Amino acid sequence: MNLEKIKKLPSSEVVHYYSGNDIITSKFNKVKVKYNNYNCTIKLPSGLVENVFGLFRLSRRALRLDKCIVFTSGKFLVLIRKYKVYSYNLETNELKETLTLKNCRNILHQSLCTNKEGELFFGEYGNNGERKPVNVYKSTDNGQSWEVIYQFKGGEIKHIHGCYYDKYEDKIWTLTGDFENENIVMKSDANFTDPERIGDGSQTYRTVSIIFQKDAVHWIMDSPIERSYHYAMDRKSYEITKKEGFPGPVWYVKELSDGYYMAASSVEIGDGVFEKYAHLFVTKDLETWTELAKFKKDILPMRYFKWGVIAFADGEQSSDSFPLFFEALNKVDGKSYTYKIND
Repeated sequence: MNLEKIKKLPSSEVVHYYSGNDIITSKFNKVKVKYNNYNCTIKLPSGLVENVFGLFRLSRRALRLDKCIVFTSGKFLVLIRKYKVYSYNLETNELKETLTLKNCRNILHQSLCTNKEGELFFGEYGNNGERKPVNVYKSTDNGQSWEVIYQFKGGEIKHIHGCYYDKYEDKIWTLTGDFENENIVMKSDANFTDPERIGDGSQTYRTVSIIFQKDAVHWIMDSPIERSYHYAMDRKSYEITKKEGFPGPVWYVKELSDGYYMAASSVEIGDGVFEKYAHLFVTKDLETWTELAKFKKDILPMRYFKWGVIAFADGEQSSDSFPLFFEALNKVDGKSYTYKIND
């Protein structure tokens, strides 16, 4: 198997959604939307000084001005940028601020989810050195308003990696990190009534993404502290099975419509990072992972100019056409492309 580049996506630092002819991308504070017969460009609020720094990729990268989340919900979009959550009505082109985040300026890609009722869920992802309480938010009106549906107490966790919907059990899984006793895999109903916490808080349960199957739940560690492994957990017994190891932390995974699963390892600082390359892996059986490509970390300092990351977009995609976008990787930083897998 190998990875074949199809085309570059112009004026795109992040691909938020991609499915068929629909695509949502962003660069700095501009979001371009081609979705469900809607075509528009959204300009998110920014100040004069920020607009100057926003002209250049390196300053956008250093100041995290490229960070933006866009999630589709009916005729509305949910947008998150610089502590603010917005709702955008695709029919009226109205942008309104709906929430100010308490403990983060943004969340990780693909970490906002919706259940079968159309309710939305996400959790705060920030540095949180003081270990303040961390909120999970819920919306029942397509992101036009939010409530705190659950709160991790102060000192429990650093941050939330994401909320994910499990169609097999009709549950929301919330993943947290990062250090000893902070790595929680939590399963709950839509109201977070009597949530069930799984695992012992160790790095084994430190993960950003999760894969749901009928009989098992899979995750790959995103630990720079120790080597990251793929684990499978039996739904009935909760017994976990340790599988293949990876050369670095795995942030993002993507399930494709034709049976493929992709996983991307990152380049960070720590004993669990073995190479200066971010790798893209693929599997069909969730047993054996095959490397499709690798991208070298660029020379800029990681603490100031970001870890080396490969990321995926929301939306149904197949191995014949899917996007990737990149941060802090040589020759592809701040760029996005569509690819296919040649089997």
